[in-house]
Amino acid sequence: MDYESIFNNYYQQFDDNEYWIKYKHDHIMRVVDYAVKIAKSLNVSEDDLELVRICALFHDIARFKQYATYHCFEDAKTFDHGDEGYNILKELGIDNYTILMSTKNHNKYKIDESLDAKTKFITSIIRDADKVDIFIDLHNEIDDDEDVVLSDEVVDCFRNHQLIRNQMNSWDSSLFRLIRLLAFIFDMNFKESFKIIKDSDRINYKCDSIQKRINDDRVDEIRNILNNYVDERLSD
Repeated sequence: MDYESIFNNYYQQFDDNEYWIKYKHDHIMRVVDYAVKIAKSLNVSEDDLELVRICALFHDIARFKQYATYHCFEDAKTFDHGDEGYNILKELGIDNYTILMSTKNHNKYKIDESLDAKTKFITSIIRDADKVDIFIDLHNEIDDDEDVVLSDEVVDCFRNHQLIRNQMNSWDSSLFRLIRLLAFIFDMNFKESFKIIKDSDRINYKCDSIQKRINDDRVDEIRNILNNYVDERLSD
């Protein structure tokens, strides 16, 4: 099956001149590159490397439909883009279990435990690559003026090395989204992912951005937790 042609033919249904459609396409291409880089660092077989590449190519396929229909990328207000991606791939005639399930699971709080070991492994690579690109992307910055308070519940997530759930958001702002994004580090799995993050120096860059808006010493605590966590994972 020519998966690349399937992807390209589907993408051509959407307006490539629309900024956010093209933006999401470019994100997908970067995730493909990161996923391949992570997979190579793990010495996977050539067949599995190609499977990783295809899974990465399809992981956000539902984002095009989401933006074209709703003009936003907010799953809570539209649809779960992992689940919808699974449906789109089925409609396109794709029946490869790993491709389908990696697309469905790439955006979930955690991977479905019922998946077989190989699919979990490849899905973990896709999830890492996706989070790496989102973490590094400079579009994910503060773009509003709302004053916010750093809650104890959110700070405790960093102290306990936990993801921040959307339900903790009492203030819908880009600042909360940036803080939530920082905790993505705790859901990364592979040394190559941590190396890319460390080399980017985005932890310090993003914490500096937050510190300009929040006069709270705990921002530096978060910075230190994150940098120490990355160093520990790199030394494992």
